Amino acid sequence: MKIVFFILIIIYASVIFSQGRWIKIHSPTNNFLRRIVASDSNTIWAAGHNGTIIKSSDQGNSWTVLNTNTNNIIINFSVVNNQLLFAINWEFNNPPYGTYLMKSTNGGLSWQNFFFPYEYEFLQSINFFNENIGIVAGNKTYITTNGGLNWTLAQRDSDLVANLPFLDIKMLNQNYGFACGGFIDIAGVIWKTTNGGYSWKTNGISPDEIFDFIILDSLNIIALSGDPEFIYNLAFIKTTDGGNYWSYNELPFYAVSFGIDTLNRNTIWSAAGYKFLYSTNQGISWQETATPDSVAVYDLVFLNNKIGFACGQNGALLKYIQDENFLEKQEIVHSDFALYQNYPNPFNSSTIISWQSPVSSWQTIKLYNCLGEEIDTIVNGYYESGKHSTFYILNSTLSTGVYFYQLRIGDYVETKKMIYMK
Repeated sequence: MKIVFFILIIIYASVIFSQGRWIKIHSPTNNFLRRIVASDSNTIWAAGHNGTIIKSSDQGNSWTVLNTNTNNIIINFSVVNNQLLFAINWEFNNPPYGTYLMKSTNGGLSWQNFFFPYEYEFLQSINFFNENIGIVAGNKTYITTNGGLNWTLAQRDSDLVANLPFLDIKMLNQNYGFACGGFIDIAGVIWKTTNGGYSWKTNGISPDEIFDFIILDSLNIIALSGDPEFIYNLAFIKTTDGGNYWSYNELPFYAVSFGIDTLNRNTIWSAAGYKFLYSTNQGISWQETATPDSVAVYDLVFLNNKIGFACGQNGALLKYIQDENFLEKQEIVHSDFALYQNYPNPFNSSTIISWQSPVSSWQTIKLYNCLGEEIDTIVNGYYESGKHSTFYILNSTLSTGVYFYQLRIGDYVETKKMIYMK
């Protein structure tokens, strides 16, 4: 559709980041990348949809797409060293249904795939300490001491939210570690183990799930928790006594922190979709900044205090470059209204829709079927200029298929396609 109403607003802004800047780099894949980790100061791995795992051994200058022998989504993975990797993927299409454990002992050149022995067990987190000892978890937690050949069910305490899914596991050593997770609108939870994962103490902390956290040392652990519906503020979560007590402080942002890591002891960065959140004072105060080219990012990792990487939608890769004398002069051209592709897409119940407007005005987003019939009003209200997101739950009575969502701001109209799959 043609834009008959065109407003040109050019804002020149100078932003000094003494800690550096993010730039977009070439990616070898268009598949969505959800997880990224580093195994040393040179080697980075990222994983996501369609069985995709990519690797760089030269600080991101070149990347290799690994042959994983699966088209399933890589849900999570654990890199023990440059040669030994474990990953999990979900099988929905062919029985047996559940989780497959993947293992590579040669840096991802070849993989072994084993079906996790419990059918319909969809695991979401994995952490291997070495070739033999590992922990996997979803709504239940399992321990192996022989590389996954046998599994022991771990114990969680009797808290009401104890059996919500683990979304990530991090161990400070073989005995002491934490896990985070929860479920939207129920609880965000952090669990603690002191015996190698055989038992877990539960701490329900926030109203929505916690996707990632940082262990600074045995006493200091930090995380962010946000509401995907953008009704409640983002919150900074911290313990200074090893998890006995957790503080919960709301921040002046509406966002979801999908991935978090430290550049150094004081500086923390979070991947939050179309923006980064960062703190330079150990989380006391936070700021937000847009990603380059409005790339949606969902995880990040720092190799050292000068170089980091982020990954996201459509195979996006970003690199963090340290330059203490860098003055980024951003020319932000707000002539471009924007309606972004919903995420995830396809989806089976809920999705996030984001858009951008250079003007403060009444803004609407409506849903249509393939016949052009209006189905629902997703957004209808006054919004300030800038970027916005909304969490949308599709009516469960609608049939699987293609739908269209349309943004209208004044005479500006843009439409995009979404795919609903029950």
